[in-house]
Amino acid sequence: MLGLKYDWRPIIILLFVVGGLFPLRGQHLARVLDRQNNTSFSAISSKPLLKWKFQTKGKLFSSPVICGDIVFIGSCDSNLYALNKTSGDILWKYKTGGEIRSTVAVEASIVYFLSADGYLYALDVDTGRELWRFSTNGEKSYDVWDYFHSSPAVADGVVYFGSGDYHIYAVDAKSGKLVWKFLTGGIVHAAPTLTPENVYIGSFDGSFYCLKKDGTLQWKFKTVGERYFPKGEIQFHAVLADSTVYFGARDFNVYALNANNGSGVWVYHQPGSWTSIPSVFDKRLVVTMSDSYSILVLNKMDGVKLAEPKVPLNTFSSASIAGNEAFFGTLDGVIYRLNIKNGEVSPIFQTESSSKKKRLFFNDKGVLRADLQQKYEDDITCLFADYLQMGSVFSTIWIEDKCLYFGSADGAIYALE
Repeated sequence: MLGLKYDWRPIIILLFVVGGLFPLRGQHLARVLDRQNNTSFSAISSKPLLKWKFQTKGKLFSSPVICGDIVFIGSCDSNLYALNKTSGDILWKYKTGGEIRSTVAVEASIVYFLSADGYLYALDVDTGRELWRFSTNGEKSYDVWDYFHSSPAVADGVVYFGSGDYHIYAVDAKSGKLVWKFLTGGIVHAAPTLTPENVYIGSFDGSFYCLKKDGTLQWKFKTVGERYFPKGEIQFHAVLADSTVYFGARDFNVYALNANNGSGVWVYHQPGSWTSIPSVFDKRLVVTMSDSYSILVLNKMDGVKLAEPKVPLNTFSSASIAGNEAFFGTLDGVIYRLNIKNGEVSPIFQTESSSKKKRLFFNDKGVLRADLQQKYEDDITCLFADYLQMGSVFSTIWIEDKCLYFGSADGAIYALE
């Protein structure tokens, strides 16, 4: 893996399987620092039922993270919530000065996250007491489809994250003091992907950066770009596996690069659709996408498409892998299960908001209504804003003990079993 003399990933997985959720590593968007987003847990019910539901006062774009018995998730009501994993009861909440679209990282009894107020926060895991905050030069949004802020990653006493001020940051995890910052040419809302030596992260400037842990540039790669998205903006995080880094871009491409030098391995082109986030399953990649209303299964070695099952609407989160199945939500407010081996997709849970509002956008056959274009007079911005009425699922689902945890645009945090 990545040219190292040892592969530390199985050690992390072993901690999940044997020791339960190890409190110093049971964290980060997509579970671990390489962002592969798979677990050994399986046997999830074919039709999971609601275990509990907790209602916030704002939309949820961030993803839940579980550490020990606590579920952490941020809301657009500006609060970070800590909930009991079993009951959903609130343990504490912390109010910031802006929306929270960042997924937390937890390390050494400290929870880290970003807020739209431009601060990186460090709170005590048990009490929610603020330990310190670090000020960037401010947050901003690229466009209405820029749903997420960067989600921090923590390693060796340093917190790494991107910012709307065009910088990639490294901050001391204990003191909150700046270690270094690196200027890119655009907003950085992707989450960093880490190895023991490097930080990998993309920018809305269309470049993918590999930085050494001291903040110096190892290499960078420029995406191809596309007629309507000439920068080839990189919105989402990458995944690392077998000395290769994989990521999607708004130029309709999935890229596979040599993680050591940034040279090309392969490119997969998806006509007419942004590619979102890849997840790893054995020798395959499961890639979520937007406008093609489908999910990709690619051969990890050469990018050849193996399957492309359809889903009703856009998917902006990554697929969480458990066994040979992938779980994800879309803008229609429904959770889907993908059998990665045969390419079959099936719905397994619908949010209450979706049950009430889906008929406004879909006909009785589950197809988008033909009159939507006329109704919205080609105002796609308004259309996407209204999609959120269905309780759209932007969260990457956290899977643990045969349960699924996620947030919804209806402001609710769900636990299914």
